Amino acid sequence: MSLHTALGRLPGDRTTETTVREVLELMRIHIDGPLTSGEVARRLERPESAVSVILSSLTDAYVLRAEGERYRYDPDPLNDLDVRRFLTRAATHSQLVRNNVARFRERYGHH
Repeated sequence: MSLHTALGRLPGDRTTETTVREVLELMRIHIDGPLTSGEVARRLERPESAVSVILSSLTDAYVLRAEGERYRYDPDPLNDLDVRRFLTRAATHSQLVRNNVARFRERYGHH
């Protein structure tokens, strides 16, 4: 199992990908302290139902580890490499979109 497996089980829309990115970034920061889905949702200001689905998928794919109702990032070297690549790709894509929007606004005068 891997991050690729987890992503394949989730909707491929931009909102889900952004939420996955935010969840992974948060979980990597809190490696020593497991978080509940409610805590993750509150910190990310996302609906708990959406966060729960992502946490469950990441747990099923062994990217996260469930400890009762709490989740912890599992820093397995291969998983961590996949996660870092995903986060880099997502950040690059987000920056490209922001740049394109800025150029559009500059060109057509929409502010």
